[in-house]
This record gives sequence, C-alpha cells and structure tokens, in this order.
Amino acid sequence: MIFYYFLAFVCGLFTKLTDNLLDEPFKSKHPLLPYASGIAYGLLAGFLATRSTELATLVIAITIGVLIAGKIDSREHQLAVAALFLFAAFYGLPQVNFLLLAGFIALGFLDEILNDLLDRLREKGRQVNRAIGKAINARLSLEIGTLAVGIVSGNFVYFLTLLSFDIAYNIVNKLMPLFLEKFAAGYGPQLALDLYKCNAKKLGSKEFLLKLLNELPGKIGMRKISQPQVFEYSAPKQVDSGLSGFVLIAESHITIHTYPLQGFGKIDVVSCKRFDLKKTAEILQKAFNARETEMHVLNRGKHYPRELKKAKRIVQKERKARA
Repeated sequence: MIFYYFLAFVCGLFTKLTDNLLDEPFKSKHPLLPYASGIAYGLLAGFLATRSTELATLVIAITIGVLIAGKIDSREHQLAVAALFLFAAFYGLPQVNFLLLAGFIALGFLDEILNDLLDRLREKGRQVNRAIGKAINARLSLEIGTLAVGIVSGNFVYFLTLLSFDIAYNIVNKLMPLFLEKFAAGYGPQLALDLYKCNAKKLGSKEFLLKLLNELPGKIGMRKISQPQVFEYSAPKQVDSGLSGFVLIAESHITIHTYPLQGFGKIDVVSCKRFDLKKTAEILQKAFNARETEMHVLNRGKHYPRELKKAKRIVQKERKARA
C-alpha cells in the first residue's frame, strides 16, 4: 500500500497545483498548464479508484462531495473528473463500501460548507476564533471520520490515503509562492482593499496612519525605501474629508485614503513580487477594526515578463514599431 499512498501524495500535489494555477495571484500565463495538471490528478485518482475497495470508496466519496458542493466550477477541474471516471470505467471498479461511501460524502460536503461559511464571515469582516478558523481551513471532518473508521475497524487505509493527499495539498499551498513565480500571469499583484465600518478615530489619526505605513512593509515582507507621508484633505463636503498617505517600497508602493465620517478606508498595495494577500488584508482589517471588507486583486504588467532581458526586448520592439 505504500506505493498507493505515494500516488495519493502526488495526486494531492497536482490537485492543489491546478487550484493555484487557476486563481490569483498565481494564475498561469501558460493556458495549457492547468489542463495538464488537472488531467494528471484525474488520471491518478482514477487509477487509485481501481485498486481496492478502500481506495474506490474514498476517491468516489471525495469526488461526489465536491460535485455536490459545486466546487467543480472550471473546465480544468471538470476535465480532471472526466479523466477519473473514464479511467475507472475502462478498467472497472472494485466493490465499494456503500455505508462508508455515504458517510464520507457527508463529511466531505460538511468540510466544503464550513469552509464557505468561514470565507463569507471573513469577507464581511467578522472575527473568527483563530484556532477554529485553522481547523475549518484544514478540512478536518473527513480526516477525523477516516481516522475513526481506522480505530474501530483496524483498517487505516482510508485515513493514511487521505492524510497523504492532504499533506501534499498543503505543501503546495505553502511553497508555491517560493517556487512557482515563473508561472505567474503578470509582473506582480495589486491588492485593492475597501474597509467599511472602521474605527473613525483611527481613520482620522495622522499619527496612526504614519505608524501603520511605517510598520506594514516589514510585516508583509516588503522593504521600505522612503519615509511614510500623510496629508490631510478638507473637501467641499465635510463627509468627503480625510487623510491620504503613502510609503514607497522597493517592490512598488502602498497607499491609504481614509474617510473618517463615513467609516471607510481605501487601500492599495502594489508589488512586483508575490506576497500573502490574505495576511495583508487581515492585518489592515484588524488595524482599522473594520467590520466589513471588500478585496480585489489585479495582475499588473501582464504583457511584460519578469525576466529583465525578455521585458527589454518587448519594449524595444514596441518602440521600433512606433518609430
């Protein structure tokens, strides 16, 4: 079974790789790459499903669970599911434990529902207990269920297979920012964050903004190359008055605009290197005690590759065409 655990591990790698290549900030500039990784994990899952009752039960349960939860919402993942079922149909499935199948489907679906609920709460600026949030993000319901089956029956194949998959899935999630820069679809991300129902006193404090702009670059892995600047603006309508501040960083810049009477803040973090978008948003949300947030991510410079020589050739070609 060790070989099958290894294949489950590889399947987890390709599954998370496909997820990341479809989403910001690592959306692939190579359109066929997510399809290739999707087919890879689909075929691996299909192969595993033909090997034993335990593997067939677990693979089918997870697949049905994510289908019911509506998570197969891209052509790349749909192709992966098609590859899985085609492989299984061609080679045939062993006997499936239908009682465990139903239980695992329910637990997998519960994981997805809880994760969606957590995302919605965070989008609305609601505070969530950190330990509970991490547990939900880890999607532990199915793991706990397979572990319980192992303890009761002495058969730990379900648990060890799922554990192998999840370990790989989380490894890609943690290491992708370090190793997959070249697959990014642009020169760098821009985080546009709108904060609502903020602490009005903080929004109107020049000293608070200066301190925040001074400390934020270091907290998100950036290098400050100027002193923060904050300006006060008195608008014709008092409700539109507020503060505007910025700090230059080696990677680009950070700007903050506040409207104390509206409890509203607009923030842009622009960088030529990848950074933890969720962590940055959480730091700023907490800093202003925002009860609601709206986050958007743009990929900047999509036509200019990160490699300096390639970017230079593009610019030179464009200038010659305009001459």
